[in-house]
Amino acid sequence: MTITDEWVADALEAIQLPRRLRLRLTRNGLTVVPVTQAHLTTQRRIANQIEARMPGWMPIGEFKILPAREGYKPEPDVSVLPEDQWDSGSSEFDEGLLPFVVEVVSPESKNRDYSTKPEHYAMRGIPAYLIVDVLSASWQLLTQPENGTYQCTQSGPFGKDIQIPVADQTLVLDSSQFMRV
Repeated sequence: MTITDEWVADALEAIQLPRRLRLRLTRNGLTVVPVTQAHLTTQRRIANQIEARMPGWMPIGEFKILPAREGYKPEPDVSVLPEDQWDSGSSEFDEGLLPFVVEVVSPESKNRDYSTKPEHYAMRGIPAYLIVDVLSASWQLLTQPENGTYQCTQSGPFGKDIQIPVADQTLVLDSSQFMRV
């Protein structure tokens, strides 16, 4: 990590924002992101489905992925960990522990969620990346990362089940539960 990366990381932790806003470090600099109720509700409903449908696994959110790469620690909206790997006192988890990540699209994040983050997550070897677009009421599941690119893409409208491979099982999410802006 360079001196600049350390300074940015320190600044991100020191800046206090209202709970309805998030500060994100992107390739274009620091961005203030408003969080909509559709985003929050969808994020919560995904976590609730994970908890109900995957015994032995714990849904996680509001965390950073380690290690930092290019000074960047992605902060997906939802993921899951085996219960024995979950640490209630941690807000950072190693990329090798995550079988998938979910990003819920906001107006501000749409371009990054579709064009920048797939590269970041595939480069980290995260097996599946789910984009839940509350703006268009659709989803896209990217799987099989290879050389920084996901090789397989599935998509559908809200209302269609999403099947995410997780270890030796399949998580089925009911996308009819997701909210639209």
